Amino acid sequence: MRISGAVLVLMLVAGCQIPPGEVVEEKVAEIQADVEAIKVLFDHNASVINAGDLDGWISQFTEDVIFMAPNSEVLEGKEAGRAYAQPWYEQLNMEFEHSVDEIEVHGDWAFARWSYVGRYTPKAGGEIIHAKGKEIWILKRQSDGSWKCSHIIFNSDLPLSDS
Repeated sequence: MRISGAVLVLMLVAGCQIPPGEVVEEKVAEIQADVEAIKVLFDHNASVINAGDLDGWISQFTEDVIFMAPNSEVLEGKEAGRAYAQPWYEQLNMEFEHSVDEIEVHGDWAFARWSYVGRYTPKAGGEIIHAKGKEIWILKRQSDGSWKCSHIIFNSDLPLSDS
């Protein structure tokens, strides 16, 4: 006697004694926990930028991260990202705020879309630079369950002459 795969799966599910609603609720709770963890990562991002902590900022990214910055070629890897950001950290005191616009989690991958505003004061003196823009991060769950950014795309909302 042959049992089709679909019938076998139905027999196994029926014997599991786990109400389908509980499985859905558990999955929703897991996704919500991931969303909250990603929001914490963005709060960390703002705090390390505001503290002038380049090492803290770069720690949020995977080793093979892809940076897609405005007016720049694609940068690959943490060290390329560090080289790109280092002048900002060396030359500016940064005040940065963000708002999360969207987070979607799909297994071990997620994407987040968020907006930022900033005030950057040159350490050597001079006019304050105002910033306003948006970013998309593609995030990857790490083996310890934490999230890191594997791809970052960002650009300014301000006209080129103002940014």
